[in-house]
This record gives sequence, structure tokens and C-alpha cells, in this order.
Amino acid sequence: MVLFPAHVTRYCAWPDIAYLPVTDLEPLSYALVWRREAESEPIRALAGIIRDLGPLPPASPGS
Repeated sequence: MVLFPAHVTRYCAWPDIAYLPVTDLEPLSYALVWRREAESEPIRALAGIIRDLGPLPPASPGS
């Protein structure tokens, strides 16, 4: 058994894998991070898009 965050069911759906919800765990927090020396205009642009979009709502069951 391996625990995955809920968004895996939305972005990593495979027909032969079943994800079972674990309802008594707190949601996982994520952050976009990068090494300062690797910062570039494309990375800043991606960070801006992510900041503008904000978090996605959880996927509804069966979607």
C-alpha cells in the first residue's frame, strides 16, 4: 500500500489502478519551489500563472 494525495486520482488515472480514499488524513500542502540560482523568466512566469490560478477544488468522486 502506498498513500497518494487526492489529486493523483485526477492527473494519474490508470485503468488497472484503483485509488481508495483515506478519509482520516489531513490534506497535504504543496508549494512551488526552486533553487535561487536556477531562477529564470520561464520559472517566474510559471509561478505567476500558478499564483493567479490558485488552488484547484478537489475532484468530485468518479471524475
